[in-house]
Amino acid sequence: MTGINTRLLGLTVAEALPKDVGRGIARMDPKDMSSLGVQVGDIAQVVGKRATAAKVMPAYSEDRDKGIIQIDGIIRENAQTSLGEQVQV
Repeated sequence: MTGINTRLLGLTVAEALPKDVGRGIARMDPKDMSSLGVQVGDIAQVVGKRATAAKVMPAYSEDRDKGIIQIDGIIRENAQTSLGEQVQV
């Protein structure tokens, strides 16, 4: 078991892919995942006005290098954030 990582990264909220909706997935650039020290399948805290958890998965190649995190409406509601807003991961 690994320790708790306290590094933070600010990312812009983007819409999740239809196949990810309802699965608790946060897709982000593998470079961002590396800078946070998380791997595929790890649980990360997404903090908007409130904090929530999401399973980290890599973004598809067309969505990389954009500084975004793709999360569905359930995660956005739990984090009390909206599309286009900044969250801390």
